[in-house]
Amino acid sequence: MNDEIIKALKERGAVIIRFVDISDFPKEQTLGYDKAILLCMALSKKYIIDRYNDLPIDINNDEYLVKEHDVENLADWLEGFIKYKGFLAHSQSTKNNIKCGYIERAYINPNLQEGISILPQKSIARIAGLGFIGKNNLLVTKNHGCALTMCSVLTDIPVITKNYPVLPSDCGICEACIKACPVNALLGNVWSINGGRASVVDVSKCCCALKCMVFCPMTMKYAGIEE
Repeated sequence: MNDEIIKALKERGAVIIRFVDISDFPKEQTLGYDKAILLCMALSKKYIIDRYNDLPIDINNDEYLVKEHDVENLADWLEGFIKYKGFLAHSQSTKNNIKCGYIERAYINPNLQEGISILPQKSIARIAGLGFIGKNNLLVTKNHGCALTMCSVLTDIPVITKNYPVLPSDCGICEACIKACPVNALLGNVWSINGGRASVVDVSKCCCALKCMVFCPMTMKYAGIEE
């Protein structure tokens, strides 16, 4: 079943797929499911370079927004695929989470239809061994830096899962993302379970300028930008 799902998702644009055991999370976060399938799409190197150089971006065709939309649509497709196979599934697309009320209400933007799921994609990505959460509150990965869009599907389908030790922050003394943020939304702290998101970023200030993503040295390395 793993191979069949991987093949189908890669044919539809996913570059990373992980099958993880989420049974250690509280049931109110997992909706009672014991597995999650995480799927990721990568932003192009050209997009990162263009954002680094402050080139004009067509807001109606912004690659980041397009890939966010695509990866969430792919998660919705995977939910349907799993249900067709006779198993249960819940896509963690924003649209689906809001529809089901599976969202942190304090973070819903009714105009943009945005919200943060009760079981964040980054929490799944961490136990999938993809990377660590940086000072920019983004997942930082070895091969793509922060240049990934992610979504997941919670399910009971009998797939083989593999979990990894959670990686500690490797930001060290780097503050590139903090200096790059145009609205000073980043607080300069290393993410921790106890501190969570609130200790890293002031979400009320964040304007999604993506500077913190682009100027992360790992993202720059992925795009081939010299520091």
